Amino acid sequence: MTLFTYRGVKSHEWTFYDPNNKDTRGIAMKTVFRFVILSMAILVHADVKAVPAGEDVTGNYILDNGMEVRLIREQTTPLVGTLVLVKTGYAMENVEQKGYSHLLEHLIFSGTDRRSKGQIMKEVEGVGGYINAFTRADYTGFIVVGHRDYNDQLMDLLSDILFNSMIEGTALEKARRVVVEEILREKSRPGARIDEVFQRLLYPQYSHTGLGSESSLLSATRQRIRDFYLKTYRPDNMILLVSGGFDEGAALRTLERTFGSFRPGGETGNAPAAPPLAGRRIYNLRTGVPDVQVRVGFAGPDPRDDDAEALELLGSILGGRGGLLAKAFESAGMKPRSVSASLNINSNFSRFVIMADFPGETDPHNALEVILTALPAATRGVITPERVIETRERLVFEETVGREKIHYFLMEKAPWAISGAPGQGLSAGRWDNLGPDELDRASRSFLIDKPYVALLVVPETGLDVLAGTPRELLLRKTVDNGITIIAEERPGSQLFSLHLMTRHRSSLEPEGKEGIADFMHRLLTSGTDERSREEIEDELRKLGVSLSTAGNPNNPFGNFYTSRTYSYIRMESLLDKAENAASLMAEIVLSPSFPENEIEDVRKKILDLISYRNSRPSSVSSTLLARDLYGGVLAGDVLGTSDSIQSITREDLQEFHGEYFTGNNIILSIVSGLPAAESMEIAESLFSALPEGKPPAPIVLPITKKQHVVRRKLGKPQGALAIGSITGEAERGYMPALSVASGILNQRIAFVLREKEGLAYSVGASLSNLDGRSLFLLSMGTAPDNIERARKSIRREIESIRRSDVTQEEINIRVNAISGRLQRRMLSSINRAYYLGLSEKNGLDHTFGEDFRELLMSVTPDEVKSVWTRYLPRKNLVEVIVR
Repeated sequence: MTLFTYRGVKSHEWTFYDPNNKDTRGIAMKTVFRFVILSMAILVHADVKAVPAGEDVTGNYILDNGMEVRLIREQTTPLVGTLVLVKTGYAMENVEQKGYSHLLEHLIFSGTDRRSKGQIMKEVEGVGGYINAFTRADYTGFIVVGHRDYNDQLMDLLSDILFNSMIEGTALEKARRVVVEEILREKSRPGARIDEVFQRLLYPQYSHTGLGSESSLLSATRQRIRDFYLKTYRPDNMILLVSGGFDEGAALRTLERTFGSFRPGGETGNAPAAPPLAGRRIYNLRTGVPDVQVRVGFAGPDPRDDDAEALELLGSILGGRGGLLAKAFESAGMKPRSVSASLNINSNFSRFVIMADFPGETDPHNALEVILTALPAATRGVITPERVIETRERLVFEETVGREKIHYFLMEKAPWAISGAPGQGLSAGRWDNLGPDELDRASRSFLIDKPYVALLVVPETGLDVLAGTPRELLLRKTVDNGITIIAEERPGSQLFSLHLMTRHRSSLEPEGKEGIADFMHRLLTSGTDERSREEIEDELRKLGVSLSTAGNPNNPFGNFYTSRTYSYIRMESLLDKAENAASLMAEIVLSPSFPENEIEDVRKKILDLISYRNSRPSSVSSTLLARDLYGGVLAGDVLGTSDSIQSITREDLQEFHGEYFTGNNIILSIVSGLPAAESMEIAESLFSALPEGKPPAPIVLPITKKQHVVRRKLGKPQGALAIGSITGEAERGYMPALSVASGILNQRIAFVLREKEGLAYSVGASLSNLDGRSLFLLSMGTAPDNIERARKSIRREIESIRRSDVTQEEINIRVNAISGRLQRRMLSSINRAYYLGLSEKNGLDHTFGEDFRELLMSVTPDEVKSVWTRYLPRKNLVEVIVR
């Protein structure tokens, strides 16, 4: 095997294909539990040697048909992820082709001469895999994740749909309807206008922002789309990235049989050159978003230049709550809600972007002046060698955490792969040779006294050992004060992940103080009895710790853990910082100081979030549904209402904190590379000081006994429909079958509403257990004119499913899909800790791992049929219609 070293990277960190060694090490497979990243080289025939893309670029190879491949091994996972990047995106489209790349992304899944659309999805789900696609300015990405045992099958499928798509006329019409719904959804998003305007200012060479328009989609004939497809979807216009726990030799042979068998001959995607930013241009924009936002963009270096990595590091020093820009704002008397600075990578150029959000009364011109003044000041001795080392260590930590989530890792690295940059942003050692001098040079070359474009945005108006786990890798203990601690060892991991989950949330909030739990969580890092907010931020930065105390309702990933029934705190650190990091987390939980000035800042932020929530059809519909469906203690939204948030005082927060953070209401779960007993000892020593508290009273949800319709008008381009029903007692013996039945229900309803009738871009339906009750929920976004038709279709389909049979094959597919999804989510240690806590909270006899998979595999068709008969609603539905 041949080993190379790329600047600052130890030779053992990279392995490359040696054409003289048939048992090559360096490729990944694609399966339910492995990721395959192919980024700059591919193999074709067994007797054809891969050609290195350049000795200065490690790990990149070019196959005989011109396809580029990059192989990245991750030994800790049985999953393989494969990401294929077609080097054609919306930046390459002319005016007549607006939206073609994105529309084609949908059509690729419409079927080949070997597989229909239904067979494609059935085949992926049947092996517990995951498949998705996305469109960017410079490329279109197709990602598959699956277990290595199914790598051959998934690679065959992915190459088949990429090179043999039929693009039939009926599929084109359905895809048009789906994309139109996506366009309407984007228009309904309050911040969409800001993103669109700033992109046009920053990238004036792009003809549009990706989705296209209704008119351009209607003019897209099958022949035009097919011509576009045949010119661009060719192996010599693609990069293939593979990452995960694969055998290199087997993976290479699979690639030879699949991707290597297709001939080159397409058009090479050439993104338009970035025009230079001339002068210093400032634009103003009024929107319905309650924040003041300042966005500034500078022309950056070619991603292949050394300065790109210097600016990447500089962005981390400037951005964040404890960054130099945040300190500059605070010195100027401003209170930024968020500050970021980052290098945006494109195929042949980059942009350095600074973004900051403020309360609505902030003067954006003053904020811009602070940014422009802070940039040169930051390079005059402020950035010390110690600060560079500290930031570099934090970035290495973030890279280490990111590598666990291989699908997100691949998507994050896609721009670097497209750019052709050495190392392609994949090595955590790429910042090793950077110091203050290199950052100063890069800053002076691209930021200080250089042309820029700025967008100033203002509001329109002011304002014990568990069963089945070997060698005691998983331990559970209830401490004297009532707190439950679960610790799991993940051998080989370098991370310490600590997750705090409460057993109850909304049910503990006093009447008229709805949202106080979220309010309190957002204040936890604002100060303790021992430290100020600044001191906490400095300590977090020094330790390289990731700490999150509240979800972000504007971010679907941040909102993943937001629930009326519990709240959480998540902390991740490297192993050698575990005790100090856990000690800091315990401090903010046990002794927050709730400073008055911080309370007012957080109050304004929450009120803005409530305003944002109330402007989104999907959020309004779900909030109204909860109010009418749950009643009582779970009726309120986790953010509360404007009135309840306005009424909360410091005394309220202090009193609620004492009643909320108690041993009887807290579950601590830890996943780390430490022995489970050692992790448990750390947690117990720090959190045993919590008061015991009273055991929370059980929640009794009302069964839905009559039909009820709620209507609300927002006047948005896309409406929303939310439907729910509490149908009875959820019997514990039916829990595994309930999960499978819910998955099949969702697939059938989504197929009818989205694929068959084209009524929605997104739709979701579920059956679940909520505090001992069976709960049916359905939500969808659709054009207002489609809502009544959708209501009829939903009722018809629910009744049809109740009467229908289910096959063992359907169950097997759904079991694999559920298991595969959970395996992907639990790639990261912190998400595994979350599921351990959730299992404890809900009193489950499994931990969402292999134990859960075995329970699911035992589900029979009769059990699924029984679930539908028992728990699917009939006429007693609560429906919320938002137009």
